Amino acid sequence: MILLVDAGNTRLKWAAWRDGRCRDRGAVPVGEAGGQAARWAGLAPRWVGVSCVAGDDIRAVLEHTLHGLGVPVFWLVSRAAGFGIRNGYARPEQLGSDRFATLIACQRLGLTPCVVAGIGTAVTVDALTGEGEFLGGLILPGLGLMRAALRGGTAGVRTAADGMAGVTADFPTATDSGVETGIRLAVAGAVREMHHRLGARLGRPAGVVLTGGDAALLAGDIGISAQVRDDLVLEGLRWVAADLGVPGGGGDREERDEEVRGQA
Repeated sequence: MILLVDAGNTRLKWAAWRDGRCRDRGAVPVGEAGGQAARWAGLAPRWVGVSCVAGDDIRAVLEHTLHGLGVPVFWLVSRAAGFGIRNGYARPEQLGSDRFATLIACQRLGLTPCVVAGIGTAVTVDALTGEGEFLGGLILPGLGLMRAALRGGTAGVRTAADGMAGVTADFPTATDSGVETGIRLAVAGAVREMHHRLGARLGRPAGVVLTGGDAALLAGDIGISAQVRDDLVLEGLRWVAADLGVPGGGGDREERDEEVRGQA
């Protein structure tokens, strides 16, 4: 059994794999990371792979929790080249490990060339070639952060009462729908622009992959056919485990190749 952990800004997701199959999974608010010790210990993993972008405090909690398992723990850090990806960042380690893992997953699942957009607390819009070259990407506030900025920074502009997604309209005639439509089109526009730039760079069309908590919400707004994929960070960590030769996560080579053909 191997344990894969994705500690994001808001949510902590995990999955347990054995013999190339997911045997268990879960998701909790990231602040509850320390409460997972008993459940993870019950899985008796032999190896743990982690992507953590949640900050030093959460990392410290995870380090303490995972130390109690008494097994090797691999903390994914972005690098200039590795796991099938060439990282175009001038300082490769600045690229979030969640984005690096997502790029790995897209490359291994045959989704490239593509723009992969993570629609979560923050939005990232990354360009990836068919050869696994990460050209660069955008970072902007997520939908919730944009709503919160308008609520907190203006006196007369108000979003939906619960702060959640409101109604959109082609021609908004109310403040709520004006805010929601504007926010979603802003993010959709970033995805479309990066898609245009990547296509121009490659001289051929590229795909669009959406992931993250608000991916499904945005899928209908971008005006481009897109795939919505859940848990690409965990999927990328699984391929990392396979490349490192860790038994249990990726199955044998033939099985992994068949999975790529089936999901491409």
